[in-house]
Amino acid sequence: MTAGSKRGLTRVTVLFLPERVNDRVRFGTPAAERIIDRRCRVDLFEPGAVFGYVQWRANRYGTEHWRLWVLQAVPRGERAETVPGVAPAAHIWLSAGGVARVTRTLALIDAIEAQALDPAALPESYWRTAHNRIAAGLEPRIYAPAEADERRLRGEMRP
Repeated sequence: MTAGSKRGLTRVTVLFLPERVNDRVRFGTPAAERIIDRRCRVDLFEPGAVFGYVQWRANRYGTEHWRLWVLQAVPRGERAETVPGVAPAAHIWLSAGGVARVTRTLALIDAIEAQALDPAALPESYWRTAHNRIAAGLEPRIYAPAEADERRLRGEMRP
């Protein structure tokens, strides 16, 4: 990928400092990756790509900040929400903050992947409903393979 073709991509900073900072892309496939050094890289996503992004911060007393987002990369110039570590911006489909909500969301993603489904291929409506249930302190519904097959047949879901 040339420097000119990287324009318009969403940049996601992934940083790791042992026992202090752990940012990671939980799911989704970047179009390219740029390694800055052994602790930092930048993943680049095409417009429309869906990905999960986790940020964790700690101080000497333990976890001070833990967030997870399910995001959709947007074309340059399109209105979107800002997320720390994501530039220029992205559409937020799910946002979870705090140990309990992030843990519940990670368990949901693990359950989806255990069914051989790609979380990045699930529809926006699913992630927004999961967000609302997690925010309300309820258990989110796990996406069923039969539901995925039905949506694929209707052309509503990426393979």
